Parts: sequence; C-alpha cells; structure tokens
Amino acid sequence: MTAGSRTPGTRRRGRHIGALTCCSGRWSSLMAVAAVSALVLLTSAVLSRAASSPPAPRLVATQLSNSTAGRQLRWLLQASTRLPLSDPELRAHFSKWFLLTPGQSPGEINAALQTLAGPSGLHLVGLTLVQPNALVAIVMGRGAQQLLVTVVTDRTGLIDVGGIRSAMPMLEATLPGPTGRAAVGTDVVEIVDHARHGRRLLLTRWYPAASGARGRPHAAYTSPLRTALFPSARVHARSNARARGGRLPVVLFSPGGGTPRDIYQSLAEDLASHGYLVLAVDHTGETPVQFPDGHVEGRSVPAKNPIATNAATRLADMRLILRRLNKIAPGPRGDRRRIAAIGHSLGGSTAAALMRAEPTVRAGVDMDGSIFGPASRLGVSRPFMVMFGGEGGLDPSIRGLLEHSRGPRLALRIAGLVHFSFSDLPVSAPASIGAPKKPSVRDIAVQRAYLRAFLDRFLLGRRSPLLEGPSPRWPQVSFSYRQRCCG
Repeated sequence: MTAGSRTPGTRRRGRHIGALTCCSGRWSSLMAVAAVSALVLLTSAVLSRAASSPPAPRLVATQLSNSTAGRQLRWLLQASTRLPLSDPELRAHFSKWFLLTPGQSPGEINAALQTLAGPSGLHLVGLTLVQPNALVAIVMGRGAQQLLVTVVTDRTGLIDVGGIRSAMPMLEATLPGPTGRAAVGTDVVEIVDHARHGRRLLLTRWYPAASGARGRPHAAYTSPLRTALFPSARVHARSNARARGGRLPVVLFSPGGGTPRDIYQSLAEDLASHGYLVLAVDHTGETPVQFPDGHVEGRSVPAKNPIATNAATRLADMRLILRRLNKIAPGPRGDRRRIAAIGHSLGGSTAAALMRAEPTVRAGVDMDGSIFGPASRLGVSRPFMVMFGGEGGLDPSIRGLLEHSRGPRLALRIAGLVHFSFSDLPVSAPASIGAPKKPSVRDIAVQRAYLRAFLDRFLLGRRSPLLEGPSPRWPQVSFSYRQRCCG
C-alpha cells in the first residue's frame, strides 16, 4: 500500500490498488518495492553505505527446464535478439498486473531491454535458483556484462514478477544497531492453515536471546529469491539463537500491501532488544514467498475487490498466528496478556481489524496507511497510535478511526518522511524512496523511539514524556490528534 500525500478520493484509492500490484514486479536494479521510479534497468549499483559484499550466487544448473518459468525465460532470451517487441507479444508473456504497474508498460520494457541486450541479445550463463514457477539466472548482456534475471510466473504461466540487475554482488548497508541491552535472536517458521485449504504462511520471529547468542552467526536478511529482487542489508540478529526464558510481550506485525515482511527488520530488531517478541508474516499471494523447502508461491491478485479480499485474508492470517502463538515451533514464548498489533500501510489497517476481532490485542499502531473496513467507521476500543509522513493532514479513513475510537489514541506526523521511510529502505536503498530530503538512520531512530514509547506504555505500563507533548530531541514530530493519551 502507499500513502504519499493524504489526498482523499479516487486518486488515493487508485494508488492503493496500484500498490497491490507494484510491490514485487518492478524490473529495477535498485528497488522492486517502493513503486517510485519508472522502469529503469541499471547495470551496476551500490545500494548504500556498505560494510561488505555478499558472496556471488552459486550456479545450480546451466540449462533451462521446460517449466513455466523456464519457457518464459527461454522466450525472453530469444526475444532479446529481435527488439523492439510488439505490444501483443509482450501482453502474451506478461501478466496484466505486471503491465498495469507504473513504469512497466510495453514501451518501457522495450526501452529497458534495448539498453541491456547486446546486438545478439541476452545469453544464458547459468541458473542460481530453479523452481517450476521461479528462476534466477545469470545472463550475458551488452558489453559482456553479466546480469541477474529473475522471473516468477503466475498460475496461468505468465511473467508476473521480475527483475534485472547487475550480477556483480552489491555492497550491503548495515542496519542501525538495536538500542536495547539484549542480544537479538531470530528464526523463520512456517505454519499451515488446514481450514483454508492448506494455506501456507511464513513468519520471522525476533526475540531477546539468552546468553551466548553473540556466538551464533548473523541471520540472512532474506531468501535467495528475494535477494535477487529486493535491496538487502546486514542485520544484527543471530540465527536460531536460544530465546530468553519467560513469557515475552508480543508484537504482531503485518507488512504493507504486496510488500515482503523482510524490509522492516530495523524496527523488529530494536523491539526485540528491549524484550519484545516480534512476529512478522508474509501474506501469501501478495508477494512471492520462498518457503524453507524451496517452493515459491507467487502472487495471486484477486479478480474483484482486491483490497477488501486481501484485507479479509490478512485478518484470517493474523488470527491464525494469534491462536497458535505458543504452538508454532520451539523457541520464544509469548505472554497472551500483553499483545499489540502493528503494521505498515495496509498492515496498519490489518492491525485495526485484528483489534476489533480479538479482544486480547491490547494496543495497535498504524504506520502511514489508510484504514479500510469497519474500523474506519466504528473505531477500536483500546489504545491506538498512527504515525504518518508527508505534508498533508490525516486522511478521512484515519480520522474516522480516531474519532470513533473509545480508548487512548493519538496521531503523530513526522515531517520529512514518505511512505517507505517506514521500513529499512532509508538505509538499504535510500535513493529509491522519493523522500524530499536525504534519508538517514535518524528517520528510523525517530520511529523506533515513538513506537517503543507507545508499546511500553500500554503493554508494560511505563510512561514516557515522548507521548505527552513535543520533544526537543525530535522536533520533526507533531501531534495531529490526541484523545485520552498519554499522560
């Protein structure tokens, strides 16, 4: 989902619908998530200030299979020898959702391919990931430059998600360090909802780790498939570290529409370092998910009412996680008496919906997203906070939620931030989010400070002067709305 300006009406609604399709399918070397640039295919890039470069991907095959993804990549290689391609041919190979995304028109695809392909087209070097509906390949392009090509097909066999970038390993930024005392552990777990035809969900858990965690290896930022599609970074959490004992306060996190759960780790690691158990989920079908067994589940955009349909699916996902909170897998245990739901963009609306459906959720936070469904008309009965950027005021759906809610609530405007400032991207891909000023770690620090102050207040009973009025430390934060909060 996207926020941008807070302008209501059809322009706003159109942005939301576009975001459901934009957030994975952009053929861009820098940024498949933010939907802020046109179809630009750069052949080399450095994402940000860098600590090190990840190892080059290992080839697992040198020949294309006859799978749906294999056939589409074979077509792309052959087609690159006879550019430009006709609109009908491109529409026969790319999904309508791909082509509807800004920056991905047939003309822009042709322009990008003509920039990257040499006179004799693109040539396969080898494959680094092979699944029936997903491939990551190294190809040779113009000037003998090696490119990384990613193709994910939909259920009809059309290319629905893709990316082309330099195959040279990109230097990775390091996320800002957690501010709490605890070392952070993390693991990735899968749950299956048999009541919904075996729907598979993938979650990441971050938690305060027991002593000895710093001897564990650092976790990977994301899966091999997403490494080829999205900006990544070096994290601080330790993979599969033993969790601290006892019941931990819980934060359930829902990402933006069509956006992977991985790009919010700066906030998750920080909360975990202060003693919280954070669980973030990929809402399967909105963005490609690579499960631990290697299987890739692509996008499945609802044919009608995509926002309402996805909102209902998201709510069912979150309720399932809540029911299975301490039965998911061995590891950290959550305290069912201290649970909050937070989310970015459409995930913020998901948090509000979960609060209405589940009385055990004691507080909620919406980060820069409109509210859909009954919560925008009826509000919620327990503490709720909104954080948003941009230059305008509250959009009508958020104001409706705040005015009809009965618990403590407030809305904070953070000047200088844009929609994807509420993620890791100010560090991992700062040039791609379209901020009016140069993004920095301070953009993440201010979110961390207010998010933790709110959760500490309503899950742990700790007061913070940050919630009581303007702070000289954070002059960019203003209170746009406040009722019964938070002295």
